[in-house]
Amino acid sequence: MKAVAYCLLLAFWCPVLPAENVTITIRLVNGKNGKPITNENLNVFFGDSGLAATCQPDKNGMSWFTVDSNAILDFDSNIGVTCHSYALNVQQRHYRVSEILDHGISDENICNKKIRVEARAGEFVYYERPRTFLEWWRWKGRSLLHPRWTPF
Repeated sequence: MKAVAYCLLLAFWCPVLPAENVTITIRLVNGKNGKPITNENLNVFFGDSGLAATCQPDKNGMSWFTVDSNAILDFDSNIGVTCHSYALNVQQRHYRVSEILDHGISDENICNKKIRVEARAGEFVYYERPRTFLEWWRWKGRSLLHPRWTPF
């Protein structure tokens, strides 16, 4: 009888337990040449909440991010141009932290199909490329004559 009571108590108590925080590795790779990206502030969105944080990579293009193990994340470039395709009317793609932890995720790279980095468990590989001069011009929304315009 006690065993049944303990099992019932455990069954009701376990779903209330908070998920543990885990650290995932995010690797930023230039989708054109495979080199690490070091000058980016990658936006990390927490599901559909609209809350975001930025990750700044080190000299090897790596950054570490602590997050809830049950979270769903979205990633978006801040400076560069992302190298994955978007579906119509969809701005971001969702990634489960549990999948990143289990086997790692290497995002799609449409900038150069020959460049592919295999992700390890706990690692997310994100591909982007630098903006072209015309993309910078359009992105900044300023003319070259503007005194504060800078592509960097």
